[in-house]
Amino acid sequence: MTEATRILGGLAAGGALSLLHFGGLWITLRALPRVARPRLWFMGSALTRYGLTLGGMWLLMQWGVAPLVAACAGFWLARSVFVPRVVKRFEKTVS
Repeated sequence: MTEATRILGGLAAGGALSLLHFGGLWITLRALPRVARPRLWFMGSALTRYGLTLGGMWLLMQWGVAPLVAACAGFWLARSVFVPRVVKRFEKTVS
């Protein structure tokens, strides 16, 4: 695998991890009013999301430093696109 392929793979994987992480957060926050034990739900979700995110980053670290940095950039980039859109959508439903 070439270095460019590893970097692009890291970028894509970081974006996917970001969508998984923040999508899970969105699902958790939407479900909190309906669950019987919201603290347990939130903590379980947080541990799961962070475990999957860190586990994915650890797997990417096996490819080297450059793919890991690209994954962090992909994570940040996807977060920068995903979170504002969700906030805008939430503001429309609240208003």
